[in-house]
Amino acid sequence: MQSYLSVPVDNLNERLIARLLESDNPSIRYRTMTEILEWPEDDPQVCAAQAAIPSFPPVAKLLAAQKPEGYWAQRDYYIPKHYSTFWVLSLLADLGLTAENEHVRRGCEYMFAHQRPDGQFCRRRRIPRHDAIWETQAEPCTQARIARFLIQVGYQSDLRTRAAIGWLLVTQRQDGMWLCNRPGRGCLRATLDFLHAAVLDPLTAAQPATPLAAKAVCDLLLEPNMGRFHVDEAWEVLTYPYFGYSLISALGTLARLGHPMDQPKVDAAFKYLLNRRLPDGSWPLDERYPRLPLDFGEPGQSNEWLTLDALGVLEIGNRDFYL
Repeated sequence: MQSYLSVPVDNLNERLIARLLESDNPSIRYRTMTEILEWPEDDPQVCAAQAAIPSFPPVAKLLAAQKPEGYWAQRDYYIPKHYSTFWVLSLLADLGLTAENEHVRRGCEYMFAHQRPDGQFCRRRRIPRHDAIWETQAEPCTQARIARFLIQVGYQSDLRTRAAIGWLLVTQRQDGMWLCNRPGRGCLRATLDFLHAAVLDPLTAAQPATPLAAKAVCDLLLEPNMGRFHVDEAWEVLTYPYFGYSLISALGTLARLGHPMDQPKVDAAFKYLLNRRLPDGSWPLDERYPRLPLDFGEPGQSNEWLTLDALGVLEIGNRDFYL
C-alpha cells in the first residue's frame, strides 16, 4: 500500500498535495490520489476514500433528498437551477460517485426517461388542467453536460449515452462550437462540456469534432465579453463548481486532450492562473453560486477544490518550470 504522506515534501506543490490528502472530504482525497498522484483505482487507500464518499454527511444528506422516482427537487430535471436532478448528478459525478451507487443509478435512469430516440434530452412537464405535456427542444449546453456526467459515472458504453454524443456530433457548427437558443451565438459551455466528455471517452476524443472544439476554446481563452457566448462569467473569476466556464477547467481539458500547449493564449492563461496563487500556494474562490446543494467553500478563502484542479493543470501541462 502506498503512503504519500511518508514521502518528504520539499516543494510547494508537494506540501499542497499533502494537505489535500489530509482533507476531511473523501472526494478531495480520492481525486487527489487518482488525478494528481495517478494511483490505481484498486489501491486500498483509493478504494477507502471512494467508499467513504456516499456516507460523508453533506453527501449523505443530498442523496437522502432524492425522490422515490429518482429525481431531486422537482420533476423538471433542470429547475430549480443549481439543485435539481441535472445539477445534482453533475456534482455527484465530480465528487467521484458512479452508477454503482443506487441513488446515482436511479437519477440517471430518470434522465434517460427524458431522452428521445435520436439522443436528445428534452425537459417536459404536465400542464395542469389542460391534459397536455410541455416539452422543450434539446439545448446543446444541457445535452453536453448530461453526456459528460453519464460518461463520468459509468454509462460510457450504454447505447443511450452513445446516442447523446451522436446528437452533439451532428449538430456541431463549422466553427467547432454549438448553437444555443440565441441566434448566431456559439455556446462555450457546451463546447467545454463536450471536450470534457472527450477526455473521458476515447471514442469521442477520436472524432473530428474534438480538435475543432478544442481550437475554438483555445481561441477564446481570456477573451473579454464572453457573455455573447451564452455565459456571463469572466475567465478571470475563479468559481466552483464549473457550472459555466472556467479557466482552470478549460486548461485542464485542453492539456488532457493533448492540445498544443505552447500557444500564446494558453501561455497567458497559465501565467494568469499562477499569478492567482495565494501566499501558501493554493487558489482562492472568488464567487459562489447561489442555492448550491453542497458547500464548496467561501469566497476570498483558499479553496481545496480549485487547488486540486489547478495542481492537476500544472502537472498535466508540464508547467513546473514556473514554480
